[in-house]
Amino acid sequence: MGKKPETNRVYATIIISFLWLLSLGLWLFFYAESYSIIQNIAVFIISIVILGAITVALWVPWSMKNA
Repeated sequence: MGKKPETNRVYATIIISFLWLLSLGLWLFFYAESYSIIQNIAVFIISIVILGAITVALWVPWSMKNA
């Protein structure tokens, strides 16, 4: 078995995911009707890309150290 990750990284990933869901919900509740469906889909895709980039930046150093 490999080395277990630091709990701070796990908690950070959970918090980042929760904040993403919260911001997406707020976007849909307050701002979505001002934009077209295509623009709302673009916001969703961009938010997933940003979420993925933050998560990758968080986990790549740990995975490189524990390859």
